[in-house]
Amino acid sequence: MKRILILMLALLTICTACTKEEKIVKLDSSFRFLVNFNGKYGYCDQSGVTVIPPQFDSASMFSEGLAPVRINGKDGYIDVTGKVAIPAEFDQGLPFLGGRAAVKKGGKYAYISQNGNKVTGFDFVSTFGFTDGLAAVVVDKDGGTKAGYIDVNGTFVIKPTFDDAAQFSEGLASVKVGKQHGYIDKTGKMVITPQFYEAAMFRDGLGMVKINGKFGLIGYVDTTGKMVIPAQYSEATSFSDGVAAVRLKDTWQLIDRSGKPVIAKEFPSPTIFTDGLAPMMVDGKAGYMDKTGTMVIKPQFDAGSIFSDGFAPVKIGEKCGLIDKKGKLVAEARFIWDQRVIDQYTHYNTHFKPSGAKK
Repeated sequence: MKRILILMLALLTICTACTKEEKIVKLDSSFRFLVNFNGKYGYCDQSGVTVIPPQFDSASMFSEGLAPVRINGKDGYIDVTGKVAIPAEFDQGLPFLGGRAAVKKGGKYAYISQNGNKVTGFDFVSTFGFTDGLAAVVVDKDGGTKAGYIDVNGTFVIKPTFDDAAQFSEGLASVKVGKQHGYIDKTGKMVITPQFYEAAMFRDGLGMVKINGKFGLIGYVDTTGKMVIPAQYSEATSFSDGVAAVRLKDTWQLIDRSGKPVIAKEFPSPTIFTDGLAPMMVDGKAGYMDKTGTMVIKPQFDAGSIFSDGFAPVKIGEKCGLIDKKGKLVAEARFIWDQRVIDQYTHYNTHFKPSGAKK
């Protein structure tokens, strides 16, 4: 009887451990902008005050209250005060998305939670961030590699059967079967048959696709696979804030979700709208225009990136500062203009922050 009781208690302990919820880590998400100061990376706040001194040989932007930084040749994570929240023990650490970050050791990736606990083994050849509660991962299989999707606990919910896969966005994800791309839903069902040479993430209800090979044309499909904006462009961008840039021979045009021009004007280069504004070069200087084509922040900077959280990085000489939506320089241009940082900032804010367009 005693043995049965002990066994029952052991089973109860195991079941309790199995159902124990992950402890939620409450993290401060104060504004922090990654800056390069004389070759070392640190972070400033929205007024340009250095709140985490430049001290890292490599670092990435903050996401979900944590940022990957390199310390003594290894990657770990700091919080917005600069305190080490997850020890530097990884060969590579990627930004947090959906409460998980991919980390690399010995050539393979695993995922960790915000308290640093591992939620998977180092089982993956390559990984993507969690979006819509799922992450695309690539594993070794049958002498090659296959891609599938795991949930936040590391369980495969869509088996690794694809030749490649990308992040979920707006309920759909691009997957590769053979040489063609299509889209699946979160159950793994193929909802848009593989037929495209390339297929990008859905933004503002539309997915940018390329047909007829590497030198083919680009158009946009809706979530049923219908080509709502015909494939007629040699180059294009995904939609952002309800607008996409498309190339017409040697110039660019800005279109809305119906394919109609937003502004009755062509431009020498593409741009991206966020928060209702887009950077644009005029006579060698960058300013910001609204969706009527009006330059609401006059061209005066040597370069400019997109707005996020009400601020945009701008280049003055070879230095980087921050402006607000009135064009006021709120953070003095005293940091190095680091294109890697700007590209990372732009990619994150156009791929992983919610779109501002009204549908």
